[in-house]
Amino acid sequence: MSYEHIFRIFWPQRLCEPIKESGYLVGWNLGSGVLVVATKVGFANTMQISADLDAFQQQKQPSGTSGQKLEPAAIIGYLSREGEGLCEMEPRDQSELWIDAFTARTQVAFRDVLSFGIAASGRIIITVYDESIGKPWHYYAASPINLDLTAVPDADDASSQTDRPAEHIPLQRTLDYVNAAKELYTHIHTDIPRSTQSNAERPYESAVVRFEQMATKWSTWFLQLSDMSVAGVRVKKFSAVGQQLDLIVRRAMYAAEQWRAKCFTKQGIHGPHNAQYANFWNTAWVVALDIVLGCILGTLLIVYSRAMSIWMLKALNRYTITSLEQTIVWLRGWPAGLKLNNGLDGFLAELFLWLIHFWTLVFQPFTRCMHAVVAIAGYAGFVGGCSMQLAILSDALALTTLHTYWFYIVATRIFHWQLVTLYSLFNLFRGRKHNVLRNRIDRCDYNLDQLLIGTILFTLLTYLFPTVLVYYLTFVSRRLAVIMVQGLLEILLSLLNHCPAFYLSLRIRDPLMFPGGVCYDINNPFERRFIEAAWDMPGSPVKLSRDPIPLSARNRMNVTVLHMKSIPVPLSALFFQYYQIWVQFSASYLSQGILKSLVTGEVIRPVKRLQHTMIPGLTVDGSIGH
Repeated sequence: MSYEHIFRIFWPQRLCEPIKESGYLVGWNLGSGVLVVATKVGFANTMQISADLDAFQQQKQPSGTSGQKLEPAAIIGYLSREGEGLCEMEPRDQSELWIDAFTARTQVAFRDVLSFGIAASGRIIITVYDESIGKPWHYYAASPINLDLTAVPDADDASSQTDRPAEHIPLQRTLDYVNAAKELYTHIHTDIPRSTQSNAERPYESAVVRFEQMATKWSTWFLQLSDMSVAGVRVKKFSAVGQQLDLIVRRAMYAAEQWRAKCFTKQGIHGPHNAQYANFWNTAWVVALDIVLGCILGTLLIVYSRAMSIWMLKALNRYTITSLEQTIVWLRGWPAGLKLNNGLDGFLAELFLWLIHFWTLVFQPFTRCMHAVVAIAGYAGFVGGCSMQLAILSDALALTTLHTYWFYIVATRIFHWQLVTLYSLFNLFRGRKHNVLRNRIDRCDYNLDQLLIGTILFTLLTYLFPTVLVYYLTFVSRRLAVIMVQGLLEILLSLLNHCPAFYLSLRIRDPLMFPGGVCYDINNPFERRFIEAAWDMPGSPVKLSRDPIPLSARNRMNVTVLHMKSIPVPLSALFFQYYQIWVQFSASYLSQGILKSLVTGEVIRPVKRLQHTMIPGLTVDGSIGH
């Protein structure tokens, strides 16, 4: 069965209830037979309603999710009670599309859809939506809400929507007008009193402004100091504590900006600003949770600071000095039955034992300050939270294992140089050489002396290679152990800094705060609110409503009723920060670059900090992006 026209009317849920008086329907005509009904205005003529709509457009200036301004609202129909008078003729005859509807008892019927006063035959698809009056943070969205404030919108998506032909209206564009319907309803039916400010509040606000200006000045000075470069490296990257302080200051400054923008209240936001509201309070919850855990752990550290410092000194001496000496002494013999070169083995063992002795003499005075370090970490929990204590622990681990990093660098350089030399001599042994200009292996004719010397050196280095390999594996395993421990601390820091506690509570308490799309329910209770057609196309049976309505009062058009519902985002979407952190973790700790460095003898550089900033325009390393 085909129809000449299909009219898609978005109908508010409130108008499905019985009405007390007739009135004009106001909303938007989007073209292509799409009408969005916002509300019904009674006890007013068309001139008064038009003036009120103009005032709404000037005061509110509604816009869509992409920031594009919406078209002004207009009178698009008339809803009357059965047996009451008709509307004014002039606005009906001048409208491109006009809805002529009436109520019969508890149901709604459509007489006609008029175009410039002429009835247009066709089919009506009613989409009932919930205005959520009093809850401006509930809104409809065609795609899931983007909670990541740092994500850059794709320009191709915006251009693809604007390049569509006029007969195909994007769903999100239609939903923008549906979302604006609640603002129009509130403007017409609610008298919002103007906020007054007493003179007693002005000194308080001026004091807050002065304090905010002073805090902003000191924060900017600190950020400039942390962004200074020393030997090509930023100051904050030398220490996990510095990076944590930098993150705290930046978040505090951004939270102040959000406070000024009134992102802390639901009444001051609507629609796409839900992400800013959730981000603000999630940051507050994370800071509160961090401080609580820091106070608990700090209290334990302060009370048991002496016992903790003694235990830490014993652990450091055991795992970074004694065990390392025992391993090197074990390598001087025949480790696991492997016979090493005595001369090279003795040289390397004496070298590393001397370095361990030198480190012991240098680091011994600092062991007396271990009690103070534990106490400082305890008191830091009351100010910076548990994350600051983890950052102090990470820096302490890096400082106390600095000598193992030196040993790793020495062993890695020796292994890499010998590996490169063996590769070059092997090419010489095969009668080939490396072409530096073209970066390839070419054939080369060597004389007898060159081949003889190259063969002797290749043989000597081949017999010395197992000894170098054993020492390299020894120190690279310790380096990997330190990296894994630091990675564990980074994971704990990330769990604290990016815990989606408020996101989860808000998703459970108010799921529609985070829309993930829309769905349409065909079998819905609102279908009974609309009277079925009195007659259809020839050959179709007449359907009778459950509520006995006279046949002459039924619809003259076929009506299909849909109920549009908002779908909340899945719980997995709330952990987007952890997903970004996992991408960084896998790229830093589980990458092919680390495996390649282990095989070729390249130095494994300190990995980057696992961090996902929630500040727009700020990259992970703290620099301002473009």
